[in-house]
Amino acid sequence: MHKALLITNKGAESIVEKEVKGLVKCKNIKKNDSCVICEVKDLLEICRLAYRAQSVSRVILLLAEFKVETKLEKTLANFKKSIEKLDLKEWSKKTAKVKSKRLGEHEFNSVDIGTEAGKILFNKIKEKNKIIVKVNYKNPEMIFYIYVYDNKGYFGIDFSGFDLSKRQYKIFNHPESLNSISGYVAAKEADIDEKKVIIDPFMGSGVIVIEAALDVLKFPIRYYDKEKLFFTKLDFFKKQRKKFFEDEDKKTSDKKTNIYGYDAQLRYLKATQKNSKLAGVNKKINLSKVSVEWLDTKFEKNSVDVIVTDPPRYGINRNISKLKKTYNELFYQAEYILKKSGLIVIITRDFKLLEESAKNHKFKISEKYILNQGKDIFNIIKFQREK
Repeated sequence: MHKALLITNKGAESIVEKEVKGLVKCKNIKKNDSCVICEVKDLLEICRLAYRAQSVSRVILLLAEFKVETKLEKTLANFKKSIEKLDLKEWSKKTAKVKSKRLGEHEFNSVDIGTEAGKILFNKIKEKNKIIVKVNYKNPEMIFYIYVYDNKGYFGIDFSGFDLSKRQYKIFNHPESLNSISGYVAAKEADIDEKKVIIDPFMGSGVIVIEAALDVLKFPIRYYDKEKLFFTKLDFFKKQRKKFFEDEDKKTSDKKTNIYGYDAQLRYLKATQKNSKLAGVNKKINLSKVSVEWLDTKFEKNSVDVIVTDPPRYGINRNISKLKKTYNELFYQAEYILKKSGLIVIITRDFKLLEESAKNHKFKISEKYILNQGKDIFNIIKFQREK
C-alpha cells in the first residue's frame, strides 16, 4: 500500500474526499486542515489523482509525517527522526530538488525548512545509498516535497511537479476571478451530474462552468499539459505511459452538457468562450450574453436543477442599492425557474445582503462553511426553498 497526500484549500477537504473516492480505490481516508491523506494499492492511482483531480493543488506520495515546532531546530530534529527508517533507494537520484511550503505561525519560512531539511535528506541518501545528490532546480531527476501546516509536517515525492490549481485554460480573466479549486468546490457542492440543468448567471471568465463541465464530462484536467506532470518522468511510469493515458483519456464523455453560463457583459462572454476552448469544453456547454433579469425567458417554470455562481461582491466601490437590486433579481428568477427541490450554491465573501434577498423570495440558508483561497476568505452558501 502507498499513501497519497492531497493538498488543497482549507475548507475543501470534504470535496477532495468525495472526488478521490470517485477516481481511485482507496481506504483509510484522513482529513486534516488543508489536506487529505488516503491509502492506495498502486502508484498509478497516485498518478491518476495528479492527472485528473480538480480539487487539489499538489499530489504527493507521502513517505513520512513529523511534528512541527515553532523553532526550526526542533522541527528539523523531528523531521530527521521521521525519515530514519525510510528506504529511499527507489527515489535516490543523482540530481534532485526539495520544494517546500509552510503555512502557519513559525519562526522560520518555507525556504528555511526546505533548505535545511534537504541537507538532512541528502546526507541520509549519501550514507545509506552511496549516492551524492546534486541540487538541480531546473531539471531534477527527483522532486522531494515538504509541506508544513501549523503543527503538522509532511514529506514525500511530488508527483505533480507544479501547482495544480493553476489551470492552462485560465488566460482571459475577470477582475474578481475565482481560483479554479474554489470554482470546482462550488460546482461540486451543487451535486452536479450529466443529467442536471446547471446555470451560472454571473459567469465572469467562466471558472465555475468550465470546472463543472470538466467534471461532468470526466475530462482529464491535465489533458493539454500532461508533459508537465512530474510523474511522467519517473522510472516506474515510463513503461506504462502509453496504456495509462489511453485508458484515462477514453473515459471522457462525448455528450453535450446541460450547463449554461451567462453574463451581462460581452467582454466576459468572449473571455469564457476563449477559456472554455482552451479547456476543450467550448462545444459542450451553452454560453450567452444574458442579464440575470432575463433568465425566465430562457427556461420554463421549475425546470432548472441548480444555480451555482459567484455573484457581484460587496465592496467599497460598489453601489449598495444596485447590488441589492441584482441580488433580489437573482432570487426572484430562481423562485420561478428552479425546481421545487432545486438548489442555489453561492460562493462569496459577505452574504448578509444575499441572505436578506433570499428571505424576500422564500429561500433560506441550508448550509454554509468557510473556504480559504490563499489569503482570501470565502463563504460557500447553499440556499433552498422554505418549506
